[in-house]
Amino acid sequence: MKLLLFDLDGTVLRATHGTPPFGRAMREIFGVELEAGTVRFDGKTDPAIIEEILARSGAEMRLDETTLRRFEDRLATYLEEALTAGETTVAPTRGVLPVLETLAGRREFALAVLTGNLERTARLKLRAAGLAEFFATGAYGSDRTVRAELPDVARDRYRSATGEDVPRERCIIVGDTPLDHAAAAANGIPCMLVATGRTAYDELVTLAPDATFRDWTDGAAIARTLEAL
Repeated sequence: MKLLLFDLDGTVLRATHGTPPFGRAMREIFGVELEAGTVRFDGKTDPAIIEEILARSGAEMRLDETTLRRFEDRLATYLEEALTAGETTVAPTRGVLPVLETLAGRREFALAVLTGNLERTARLKLRAAGLAEFFATGAYGSDRTVRAELPDVARDRYRSATGEDVPRERCIIVGDTPLDHAAAAANGIPCMLVATGRTAYDELVTLAPDATFRDWTDGAAIARTLEAL
């Protein structure tokens, strides 16, 4: 059995106008404005993004565990409000739903989350995109600031939930950014990248991941590739 560790944003789902709730939480908790275009979120954990924004702003306040929990609470509240009002929308990445259905239906695969999102906002996004049924467990930005530390968290959670201990070499990271690949490389884990985010296919190929796809169109080929890795 292989444990497939899926990134969320850009990989299996896409949020539209998802930044305003984050900016609102930054303003309330840290008194810092999130200026559009100054920080690229792709592949980073939310704590790393917060620390980058604080460093750029010269803010004296720093991120600790208590403050991160306060931020997560505010962000989840503001994101839920924005989703309810239709100000933020979240949808599955084009073509991913039938692929997830196929993978989830095969006994040799188990699916889990490996995302930089904080857990509460990740779950909100998955529900809004109609993908929550595929991902019962995983690792989140609320667990670690460093993305490369998340695979073992996901493995531990899966073992706690199922009793199965999946070694690193039987895991596969599925993402859309160089940082997904870097986390896989740091852990000796195979990696499949899909160019459904903001990083171009040609750039992903240059990283030499174990597999690269332009999109989710050829679900049969993706399933065969994951089986072979």
